[in-house]
Amino acid sequence: MKSILLTVFAAAWLALAGPLGATPFQRADAGGGALAPPVMKGDYLYVGMGATLAAWNMADPDHPVLAGRTSAAPAPGPIRGLAIVGEHLYAAWSTPEATGGILIYSLAAPAQPVVVGRYDDYVLSAWKMPAGLAAADGHAYLGDSENGLFVLDTSDPLAPVTVGVAEDVHQFDAMALSGHRVLTSGSSFIGGRVVNVVDVANPAAPALAGSATMDGGSVLRILLSDPYAIGVGNDLLVYDVSDPADITQVSATPIDLATGAMRNGEVLYLVGDSGIQVWDFADPAAPALLRTVAAPTFMPDQVAATPAGPLVLTHADRGVLLDASDPRVPTVRAGFMLPIGVAAGAVAFDAQHAYFAENSYGLASVERTSLAPVGRLDAALPPDPTQRAFEDIAVDGGRAYLAAWGYGVIVADLADPAHPAELGRFPFPFATAIEAHGDRVYVASTTNGGIFRVLDVSDPSAPVELGSLATSQTYDLAVRGDHAWLADGWAFGDGGLRVVDVSDPNAPTLVGQSTACFDAGGIDVSADGATAWLACSDGSLLVYDTRDRSQPQVIASVALPGSESLPDYNVAHSVVVSGGIAFVGHEYGVDEIDVSEPAAPALLGRHATGYAVRKVERAPDGRVFAFAGEAGVFVFAPPVGDAIFADGFDAPAP
Repeated sequence: MKSILLTVFAAAWLALAGPLGATPFQRADAGGGALAPPVMKGDYLYVGMGATLAAWNMADPDHPVLAGRTSAAPAPGPIRGLAIVGEHLYAAWSTPEATGGILIYSLAAPAQPVVVGRYDDYVLSAWKMPAGLAAADGHAYLGDSENGLFVLDTSDPLAPVTVGVAEDVHQFDAMALSGHRVLTSGSSFIGGRVVNVVDVANPAAPALAGSATMDGGSVLRILLSDPYAIGVGNDLLVYDVSDPADITQVSATPIDLATGAMRNGEVLYLVGDSGIQVWDFADPAAPALLRTVAAPTFMPDQVAATPAGPLVLTHADRGVLLDASDPRVPTVRAGFMLPIGVAAGAVAFDAQHAYFAENSYGLASVERTSLAPVGRLDAALPPDPTQRAFEDIAVDGGRAYLAAWGYGVIVADLADPAHPAELGRFPFPFATAIEAHGDRVYVASTTNGGIFRVLDVSDPSAPVELGSLATSQTYDLAVRGDHAWLADGWAFGDGGLRVVDVSDPNAPTLVGQSTACFDAGGIDVSADGATAWLACSDGSLLVYDTRDRSQPQVIASVALPGSESLPDYNVAHSVVVSGGIAFVGHEYGVDEIDVSEPAAPALLGRHATGYAVRKVERAPDGRVFAFAGEAGVFVFAPPVGDAIFADGFDAPAP
């Protein structure tokens, strides 16, 4: 079929549709994502997860209860810092596009924080990168890694006013207040970890009083506990910051790897994969290890000394609360799951549940509508984040099939969603994309040259490879009947679209190819295999006629607009089609494109997510899940009562 190219220019679309446009689908949920340092007010613990807040009722510390999520009103980007200001909660957010600001939440209903204000014009700059936040005594301190440390007068919490700035401070991974001083720390531009002491005695003229750099090869995180800055990583380094003009190293001690620290008086807790190291800190010049307490703290992301007790939040979606009534012998008091996940990568479904592929541990089963945690599978893999980088998941016949980038395929039994159990595994390093149909699993890789493999899983305890085919970099795949469609990158061969005949699973054969897109990231295919949609790194969606599998033909191409600051730049990473609408995940969010007429697709609008969307997935009820990295997971629902979406759309059958 003759190729018809439809070009949609970014500037024209932005002018006509605006930054969001009118879209048939509406955001129905948002949650999960990167963790911000937690804060407490009264009985409630607040955690920034991606672009949302999660609130736990800690009135009974033995039984923390997830009380609410701000899923209906996510921030414009991932939340980076939190601070309590009177009866309000300030949340600093930023995006990779260097936009950012502060959202102001009312805590009148503490389980359900509500946005009542925002403060974005604290500085006249086109580039804003809020990274840290602290507050006390009528002032808030906003750390912006591009512009400096800002002092805000919060005497009216709903109308903060910038009163001063220290433009020479740029490190805000951690912030702490002590009297008239603000301590900050973070990575140096030239290596190492920097500690800053800022004098804020005069809020209108904050001044850097002193700084020091710790060994970047030894220190991964810094705890600021005046008068000390305590670095942890491969070593425990203690610096005295009481005299900012003469910051002095007090001690240096080798330790088991730790990536977090909390201080409890004369006791120091260092948190790592091995648990909680308890150190006697009565003499900071000679800290002494007392014991290591076993705890499920693999990959700690945030640690904090809270009124409810020492708290650890991990990359493996665990909240661990300690009982430190005897500070020298802490015990695990309670544990809870972080909803949706810190780094969910993909989702698949059965009739009652959704199953997330969770980076760093394996699978999380959740209730399909509310996404409330139900159970989890911690894969028995080495404590190596690369081996545990779960990137994709498929569910079929009561089993889940997980693609772990550093290891391969894990097969799980879903008979009891509260307790998923491993059935078997197949080593296949760099596995990235996976689909399952009956006794066949189709899995592909990207790194060091792609490979497409067909596995026999009739005995799930011992998957067997039937056949394979060399590709370039297969980022995504779709299987319809006797054919597989592959979206390939360019690094190890021709990128674009590959069509593979899998009728003989022992000898998958390339039967068709198109390089119209030189570097593809995602693909979806209609149930009958007649039409394919390809997400391309040049920022376009290609529509293919694939009725002739040997000669896939481009029939339309849609260029995705960029952002307000980068109108000519975008990268399409993923695509899924539901109800005649293509959802394309890209650098700035998700675009809806009407593809009901394949040769004449039309942009409908955009859902901004504040972070790149690497994967989009379709649920059987028509909802679309977008995985936006640090910003979390966004769920979009079709119009209520629309019969088109009642049973999903184009649910593939092999």
